[in-house]
Amino acid sequence: TPTKPRDLDAPFFNLRETAWLLHCSYDTVRRYIKAGVLPCSQRVPGGVIVVTREDLDAYHKATRTVPIRSARRKPARAAA
Repeated sequence: TPTKPRDLDAPFFNLRETAWLLHCSYDTVRRYIKAGVLPCSQRVPGGVIVVTREDLDAYHKATRTVPIRSARRKPARAAA
């Protein structure tokens, strides 16, 4: 389950904290990492996997979508 980070300005986040920040599941974060969409690092082989603040910012910038403005509708014609 996603866990709220103790410090939102921390330089590193574990996978559960990353899931909370991305509003997704722990498994989704692992899939993003495996697919190469979200970079991560591991200080010791077999140790805790962490995601840096810079990697999260880069992920947000790369996946940000721009809202499409809908075309203005013309007013309906009055019945004759």
